Amino acid sequence: MALGPQNVFLIRQGALRRHAALSAFVCFCCDIILVCASIAGLSHLLGMHPTLQTWITWFGALFLLYYGSSALKNGLTAKPLPSEEEVEATSRLQILLLALGFSLLNPHAIIDSLVIIGGGSAQFPGHEYAFLSGVLTSSLVWFTSLTLTTKYFAKTLSRAKVWRSIETASGLLMLYLSFKLAIGRF
Repeated sequence: MALGPQNVFLIRQGALRRHAALSAFVCFCCDIILVCASIAGLSHLLGMHPTLQTWITWFGALFLLYYGSSALKNGLTAKPLPSEEEVEATSRLQILLLALGFSLLNPHAIIDSLVIIGGGSAQFPGHEYAFLSGVLTSSLVWFTSLTLTTKYFAKTLSRAKVWRSIETASGLLMLYLSFKLAIGRF
């Protein structure tokens, strides 16, 4: 498992105790969609429409650039942790939209789902449903364990120094991925 933007988002939600279960559930549902689409052959469809692939890539790069810049700014400033009121002020709709963004605009999730998993399923002709259930079970276990672990360690993860380190590292990771996507399109 690579620690990509989606996983960093879930760690952040668990550490802040800000709708962590909802975040994990939405990410899992998006995995179901992406994995089912990949096994059904969506990667071939995207290959036939390079313009759509280009738009998805640029939108993902801009999404990661914005959230990476925000996270890096939060990590490098001496800004205190979000207060309980700020955490509570984040609505379920905002979390839902962020989880959808980090799942469906995340180049790692798309590449893993459409290319790697889709290609892997082709190795087992006639057993696509068994392959699908194995992948989805792994996804459910991953998102559940990541969310429960971060909720368990929320007190440690919420310490100012640790939190700034998490914000800085996640910001740098998202900026790196954003620039990597942008450069890859040239």
